[in-house]
This record gives sequence, C-alpha cells and structure tokens, in this order.
Amino acid sequence: MFKRLFGFFPLLCALPAMAAIEVSDPQVRAMPPSVPNTAGYLVLTSTDKDDALVGARCEGVKTTELHTLLQQDGMMKMRPVEAIELKAGDAVALTEGGYHLMMMGLQQPLEEGKTLSCELRFRHAAPQSVAFTVTRMGGEDEGHHHHHHH
Repeated sequence: MFKRLFGFFPLLCALPAMAAIEVSDPQVRAMPPSVPNTAGYLVLTSTDKDDALVGARCEGVKTTELHTLLQQDGMMKMRPVEAIELKAGDAVALTEGGYHLMMMGLQQPLEEGKTLSCELRFRHAAPQSVAFTVTRMGGEDEGHHHHHHH
C-alpha cells in the first residue's frame, strides 16, 4: 500500500505546476425557457504567472463571449472584451456587476441543480474544462442589473 501511495507522490507534486489557473464557484443562471441567453460567473486565480482568460466554449451554447458591464453616459452597458487579465496570485471574480461569460443561443433551457460543461481558454495555461452549476435566477441580488435578460 505504501509503495502504491509513494508512486503517486511525484504526480501530486507536479499538479500545482500544471494547474496554473485555479477555478472556484462556477455558476450559470437558469433562465425562463423563452430566454435564449444567460451568464456564467466564477472566480479565477492565476497561481504562478500573469495570464488571461481569452475565450470559452460551452456545451449546448451557440456562442460564449467574455463581457464586461460598464457605466457609460449614466447607463450600465454590456460590452464584449478580448481578454480578462489575471495577475499572478490575484483572484478575479466574474460577477453580475462586472466581467462575466455571456452565453448566447442556448439549445435548451438549463435546469437548476444540473451542470453545464465549458472549456475555458487562457493566453498561457492549458485549456480547462469546468462544470458550471445551474442556479436559480434572482435570489439575494434580486432587482440588480439582470442585463442578460434581453
């Protein structure tokens, strides 16, 4: 038994070097069946060097873009971005009021409690497959900017 565990030790030591981007709390909003778009949220941390999220592709979604929300002429506007910069060691939260994954053209409604598989692509790190948990629309931030309803 000890030899078997010891055999895995070099692999365990190598994992942090390979996993340059840590992903936490991936969520996607369940929307009414008539709404073909939704948004994905998560927290990304580049562990060893500066990097950037440069794209994503999600199962059953026609197009997934990186977006930000910004104030322009007194109004909140959603805009696509080329990349979301990740400074080494700093957690970057993709949230409802800022950067997020805009998922357009859902092939079928997402069911609360299920997961949606997405591949995240980075400037330097290897692509990473992430399971986003489908969560109920609204909740504690009911009444805030639900820009993805259009």
